[in-house]
Amino acid sequence: MDKYYLEILKKIEENGFVAYIVGGFVRDKILGINSKDIDIITNATPKDLKRIWKNIKTYEEYGAVKLQIKNHIIDITTFRKELSYKNGKPNSILYINSLEEDLKRRDFLMNTLCMDSDENIIDLLDGKNDIENKIIRTIKDPKIEFEEDPSRILRALRFMSTLDFKLDDIILNYILSHKETLNKINITKRKEELDKLFKTKKVSNFLTFIKKYNLENQIGIKSNNFVETNTVIGVWSQLELTIDFPFNKQEKEQIKKIKRIIKNKKITKMDLYKEGNFICNVAAEILKIDSKELNLIYTNLPIKGIIDIEINCEEICNLLNIKPGKELGLILKSLEKEIIEGKLQNKKKDIIKWLKDSEVEYVRFKE
Repeated sequence: MDKYYLEILKKIEENGFVAYIVGGFVRDKILGINSKDIDIITNATPKDLKRIWKNIKTYEEYGAVKLQIKNHIIDITTFRKELSYKNGKPNSILYINSLEEDLKRRDFLMNTLCMDSDENIIDLLDGKNDIENKIIRTIKDPKIEFEEDPSRILRALRFMSTLDFKLDDIILNYILSHKETLNKINITKRKEELDKLFKTKKVSNFLTFIKKYNLENQIGIKSNNFVETNTVIGVWSQLELTIDFPFNKQEKEQIKKIKRIIKNKKITKMDLYKEGNFICNVAAEILKIDSKELNLIYTNLPIKGIIDIEINCEEICNLLNIKPGKELGLILKSLEKEIIEGKLQNKKKDIIKWLKDSEVEYVRFKE
């Protein structure tokens, strides 16, 4: 494995500072999980780091920088205290020179372990004990932790589901008695946390938990007959959404198409032709349809798009003495359907005969 992250630590140390990898990477290392979640903490300030590397973006209001090394984007933050929070983010910080004090501002004890450039693990707050006991506990009182940043509740539920850990009773009791706190989570942050969870094969754990404890309305998702999938979009397509999540245009289109196919409970040749292999394979996974058979059907489609039809638009217009427009669009739509369903060979002479056939007029104008 490329240990580029150790080179970053050593580079910071060579310039007179200390630096450690912290959080998820170290936790996952103990659990035997391969992780790419690299976060580095240091007593070097963003200005100090800017002198070491030129290719960094600084976010001094958060005491942080983003460094690109070997196609990896690494977050590096300066040891700090967070003096106050606003909208789930620290809006006032103070740089400090204490590793232990920096760790105390974090969310869960299991995320406070550090690793130095010699790959020694440092455990100042007894976080390893929580990892070994598979329990999630906050560093501070849950009331303080979750009021500072309500998204930490969703993070706790994500870790519980994906790591098969148990929530500490104090956390669970707080969540169940303060369900309304979930409503305060920024909608973009909420989707980001759910996207991370939906990348795993542990979504069912999460959905079962929020249904059991009546948290669905606060989180904004409901589920029935859920099937684990290999794609985030496959998860979203199975959920009933009770709030307006900030999907981009592509996500909205994909969800709409997958939902339509799932509702029909089958995948036709026209589905494969119109929606493509990816959308249909996601739907097939949910419908438990053999993807190998589906891929074979897709490979053997006579055309993959209008451009593959053995006659072009200009030739159709000349043949039928029409102009480009709605009429041509209807003809092409009918032509695609006939070819995909095997009722018409994709050969120019056959297509010309079909176009001249009087029945085409009926097909064309009935739609």
